[in-house]
Amino acid sequence: MTEAATRPRPSRSKRAVALRELGHEITACRRCVVAGFLPEANPVAWGWDGQRAMLVGQAPAARGHLAEIPWSGPGGVKLRGWLLEAGFVGDDALERSFYVSAVTRCFPGPSASGKGDRAPSPAEIAICADHLDGEIELVRPELIVTLGKLAANKLGARGPLGELVGRRLGGERAGVRFRVIPLPHPSGVSHFLNSEVGRTQLAAGLRLLAEERRSRGV
Repeated sequence: MTEAATRPRPSRSKRAVALRELGHEITACRRCVVAGFLPEANPVAWGWDGQRAMLVGQAPAARGHLAEIPWSGPGGVKLRGWLLEAGFVGDDALERSFYVSAVTRCFPGPSASGKGDRAPSPAEIAICADHLDGEIELVRPELIVTLGKLAANKLGARGPLGELVGRRLGGERAGVRFRVIPLPHPSGVSHFLNSEVGRTQLAAGLRLLAEERRSRGV
C-alpha cells in the first residue's frame, strides 16, 4: 500500500482549499529552470474541486499559460469536437466536466524536427510528477481520459497507443484507483488518425467515454 493510500483522506472542504493551494504552488514552480531543463518556466494549472473526471495530456502548448481556458488552440478545437461526439455538450464542456491536467506543466519547446512539441524527458517528468500526484490525490477522479501515449503510460495504461485506444482500462496512482480511457493526442502532427484503423479505434474510445458520462454522471 502506498503512503498516499495510508494517509487519512481530508474532508471535501479541506480538499478544495488544498487544491487551490496546490494550483498556486504549481504556477509558482521553477524546478525545471533551476535544474537547467528550460530557460523559462510558465507552469499551467487548471480545474477546481468537485469534478469527478480528469483529462491528462503531455504538456501545455507554447502559449498555454496565457490562455483564459485550457486547450484553446487548434488541438483544443479537435478535442472539443471529440467530447461533443461523446455527448459532452456546450462550449464549456471541457472545463466544466474535467479537471484538466498534464504530465508536465511547462511548454517543453519545439521538437528537433520543428514539427510539433518536444516530448518531455524522463528527468523532466520525474521532477514534475508530484504535481500530478497531488491533483489526483485531492480530486480523487473516478475517470481519467488520457491524450497521447505518454500520458496513457504514466496513468497505468501500458503499451503502444494502437493497443490502448478503444479500450477501458484500470489505473492507480497516488493511492487512488480510477478507470482510464486512452485517446490519441489531438495535435495536428499526430499520425494516429491517418489510418482507418486509428479512426475506428478513436470512435470506439469515444463510445466508451459516452458510456462513462451516462453511467457516472461526469
